[in-house]
Amino acid sequence: MTTDDVNVDKIFSLAIKNHKENNFVEAEKLYKKILKINSSHFNSIFYLASLSAQTKNYSEAKNLYEKAVAIQPNNFSAHNNLGAISLQLGDHRAALISFQNATEINPNDTNAKNNLAVFLRSTDLRQMNLKNKDHSYLKSLLLILFRRNDINHTDIFNFAKFVLFSEKKYNQYFDKINLSIPLLKNSIIQDLLSEELFLLILQKSIVEDLFLEETLTKIRCEILLNIDSSKENTIFNNLKFVISLSQQCFFNEYVFFQTKKEIDVVNKLIQTVEKKEKINEMEIAILGSYLPLHSLKNILKKLANYKSKNILFNDLISMQINEPAKEKNLINSIKSLNEISDKVSLKVKEQYEQNPFPRWRYTYSQVELPFLTKLDYQIKPNKIAIKNKFERPKVLVAGCGTGRHVCIAKDYLNSEILAIDLSLSSLAYAKRKTDELCFKNIEYLHADILSLHKLTKKFDVIECAGVLHHMKDPIKGLKILLNLLEPHGVIKLGLYSEKARKHIVHAREFIKKNKFNSSPEGIRDCRRSIINKKEDKILKEIINRTDFYTISSARDLIFHVQEHRFNLPQISKIIKDFDLEFLGFANEKIKNKYSKQFPEDKKNILLENWDKFENLEPKTFIGMYNFWVRKKVH
Repeated sequence: MTTDDVNVDKIFSLAIKNHKENNFVEAEKLYKKILKINSSHFNSIFYLASLSAQTKNYSEAKNLYEKAVAIQPNNFSAHNNLGAISLQLGDHRAALISFQNATEINPNDTNAKNNLAVFLRSTDLRQMNLKNKDHSYLKSLLLILFRRNDINHTDIFNFAKFVLFSEKKYNQYFDKINLSIPLLKNSIIQDLLSEELFLLILQKSIVEDLFLEETLTKIRCEILLNIDSSKENTIFNNLKFVISLSQQCFFNEYVFFQTKKEIDVVNKLIQTVEKKEKINEMEIAILGSYLPLHSLKNILKKLANYKSKNILFNDLISMQINEPAKEKNLINSIKSLNEISDKVSLKVKEQYEQNPFPRWRYTYSQVELPFLTKLDYQIKPNKIAIKNKFERPKVLVAGCGTGRHVCIAKDYLNSEILAIDLSLSSLAYAKRKTDELCFKNIEYLHADILSLHKLTKKFDVIECAGVLHHMKDPIKGLKILLNLLEPHGVIKLGLYSEKARKHIVHAREFIKKNKFNSSPEGIRDCRRSIINKKEDKILKEIINRTDFYTISSARDLIFHVQEHRFNLPQISKIIKDFDLEFLGFANEKIKNKYSKQFPEDKKNILLENWDKFENLEPKTFIGMYNFWVRKKVH
């Protein structure tokens, strides 16, 4: 080893130390000092690029990551980071190429795969000026992701739909399609029904598109009404599609509209299947596209020990029979804090017992990181000093639902999680899913937030998103949670926005006026009525919400038994009344937009400015206000 090598190693160690301590100016000097000695020193180039990104010098970061890639073409981290920087600079095509390179070099790298999925989720393809050859390339990329089971496929549904239906044969046909005439005998429809990407979309993501929903509803009806002649026509050859459709319908809880004629034919088909000794997989799959197989007791007995040679059919049986049975058994293993007695809590509990929400099949695998690293990312550009290192954070997820949020909290390094919910059905769903993922650091408890004062421990981190606004008194619920928070602790809240939910209020009034009930039939009838109400522009906004496309999410969106809405002055008052410090909103995209309007608010934490911003952009918090706060340090 030469003297230069020894010097470089010492300087690099010092540079890294300064970088970690946020002494960016000194770290930059040291990295550049190394590069004067060795202009190809990969680590110095890589970390100098990282430093440039942290200080928002994105053009410099891009140049440096390009140098890093030139020196080590197979370094997937360099490609991955180059993709993230290209995205910041608005170069979507370059970002896509970098993310793909990272994924191809290391298909098992969690960050590269997740970044690719997030990029596809958030990118408007119209910004990319795609050529015909690009669609083939993007389709192959989507197939890589859809064949995996470690992302949320619904996140990339819109991107996948756009790529698939941009293909010339589908694009031309669907521009002219007439849903009032038979579809199954059309050769282009037949091609679609055997498309691997289309089948994977049905199996793994929620179809969040009205035209596609109506097309699938029409095809399902045609298959059902022609089942007696299925061996003599094209239907029998589409078993893979029918199974995929059955999985989609179970996933969306049978949100597609059903005519009386279809219901009558389904009832006759049930009787036919019950009388037969031999299992007809096509008939079972068709039934599963109209109602859950686990609800058919006599047919359930026949399928109990049935093993098909068709892997996809076995997956259907697992989804519609075995998994609900597991959840039923798991209910008995979940402890209850005490009996739930509050009248509003009981109503909310009943809703989620009937319709656990949200439904999900797969989610992202994440790299476990220290909690403060995750917090810094969520509240940036704000950055806070906390003496406590959160090395083994005790986390409370208050209102965990079906567990998707638990999967995010689980990735806080060395965390111990207590997840509570009103609904045993939701908790059983959550436990089944996290057991499948082999998570060991989660305890589930059946409880009302109103009873949590009975707990004997406190928490470093509390997350309560989308829960308090469904309580009779959200402030009372918040007070209980804050009493459970350690003095150094932080809490994440999610509350509905009054401004962003005017269309929801309008829809709730429409429901009340027309006396729709919240049964599956009532929700299907209501959705059909909303779809047909073409002259009502405010009501039409509901159709564009992703939550419109399953029974449980539609019920949560517009049929909820209890809902409060807030504005930012109210939230500001709540923060002041409880002597809290606002740390920041969690949505980076929203903050980037806000920063352009209010560049003087370097930390993005001035709620009076955020109120002005929301007045200008009332749909900003259409999901909800998601933000972090902590007790003020005195």
